Amino acid sequence: MQGARILVVDDEPAIRSFVVAVLQSEGYEVHEVSDGRSALAAIQAQPPDLVLLDMAMPVLSGDRVLRQLSTERIAVPVIMMTAGVISARWRQEGVAAILPKPFDLTELLNLVALVLSGRH
Repeated sequence: MQGARILVVDDEPAIRSFVVAVLQSEGYEVHEVSDGRSALAAIQAQPPDLVLLDMAMPVLSGDRVLRQLSTERIAVPVIMMTAGVISARWRQEGVAAILPKPFDLTELLNLVALVLSGRH
């Protein structure tokens, strides 16, 4: 779904830059933030078509962002990116897919396309 608006949330500048560059090269409109609080503000201001959300971040972790979105009843597809333990609870909290770190380019693009198409 070219032209889809994607928000990339990761506190690691190298990962964030890589993901943003890859998605932009595929024709997506990509915005980026480095922490959970900024992610919530961006989502509340203008919900994107998809959020790629890192789990472990300072200020506000990915799972706390998920809970806040749920509390505020903001429905936006989320792909959780994590190098840590994967929680079954995330699916109950609205995570569309989980992308274990490290991931490769093909894995990232396939998952983004799948979630945006609604076939996740």
